[in-house]
Amino acid sequence: QAAANHRALAASPNRLTAPQLTPEQYLNLSLSYHRAGKFNECIAAAKEALKLRPNYAEAYNNIAAAYEALEMWEPAIEAAQQALKIRPDFPLARNNLAWSMEQKKKQEEAK
Repeated sequence: QAAANHRALAASPNRLTAPQLTPEQYLNLSLSYHRAGKFNECIAAAKEALKLRPNYAEAYNNIAAAYEALEMWEPAIEAAQQALKIRPDFPLARNNLAWSMEQKKKQEEAK
């Protein structure tokens, strides 16, 4: 399914004519990009999901995970916090928040 979503977006160079995906499809696309190591594309796909479903905790968590992979701790923390505001019982977002905060602290201590 995610590969089909990716092909549909790639086949249309003009975003205005690209087929409209559901929030779930954008989330799946985001996950596929993350697995492929395309973290900026992962973030962009998750943000598309958020345009359609602003309170989509999983999309914020994907953004947090992608920023972690890019070692951009502050935006990772912000995205994980947003996911937890929406869904306080989200263990993966809680883990991502803790990891990003720990890594940011280590980075600051190394300076």
